[in-house]
Amino acid sequence: MRVKDVSKHSLDLILLTALIILAESLLYFGNMKAAMAVHAITLTLLILSAVYLEDRMYIALMLLPLFRLLNVAMPVFFQLTIYSYSLVYAPMYIPMYFIVKEKIFSRSEIGITAKGFWFYLPLAIAVGFALGWGEYNVLRPGVLIPDFGWKSILVLSVTMILFVGVIEEFVFRSVLQTAMESRLGSIAGLLSASVVFGFMHSGYHLPQEILFVSFAGVIFGLLFWLTKSLPVIAVAHGVTNISLFLISPAFSGLLIFFIAIPGLVFLVFASLSKKMPGKLGPRNGRTQEIEGER
Repeated sequence: MRVKDVSKHSLDLILLTALIILAESLLYFGNMKAAMAVHAITLTLLILSAVYLEDRMYIALMLLPLFRLLNVAMPVFFQLTIYSYSLVYAPMYIPMYFIVKEKIFSRSEIGITAKGFWFYLPLAIAVGFALGWGEYNVLRPGVLIPDFGWKSILVLSVTMILFVGVIEEFVFRSVLQTAMESRLGSIAGLLSASVVFGFMHSGYHLPQEILFVSFAGVIFGLLFWLTKSLPVIAVAHGVTNISLFLISPAFSGLLIFFIAIPGLVFLVFASLSKKMPGKLGPRNGRTQEIEGER
């Protein structure tokens, strides 16, 4: 794995990331107006930087203050319900579409592929339920759905995977982690993206939540290295939230089965298959695509 000398070329990255963390820290301490002002300034700086300097790092970082500003500016039609998540996350599909359309990041870097999905699906489910149980012990939230009918469970599952899972994993793993790895090296890039991921959960006002989500970011990042698949890590992230907001608070006695059974299924698949990579490492999507064109 690569570790680059970042001292000469990353002052802009350090400054801009520090502004994002500053804004989230202000949010953590309850100073909403100051937090949004810093995010707005940071977004403006990133837009200007992206216009005059050709560096996709600015595009990656731009998604963070944009998401937070959209989140705060969104009209409140619901309290903290499953519907509020869809309302907040849906607008982020627009910048996602343009990033993919303009090929700012290659499809292989983003992980837009179905290859290996069914093979890694049991692992994603097991990891998701385990991380959800861990986060539940930090936050202790209640059940997010009004009842345990199949329709409510389906709405929760679709929302957490297709909105929360896809959006957050696209932003933090497909784009931010990829860009930071390119600039900082694979290990530093993974850790930096994970720390930013943790700070973007400052709204819970719990230091242990920031620490746990940073740890979860490392796990998701390693899973992205392993699978090279956005769908797989989106499922893992979505299942984490299903575990957090449904299984852990309501059916905690079943969690061992939700974790162990898919985990064992994956181990059986891995033992019978040669798909497991011999070396865990980051993606090199642009190099692979160039070589494929030769």
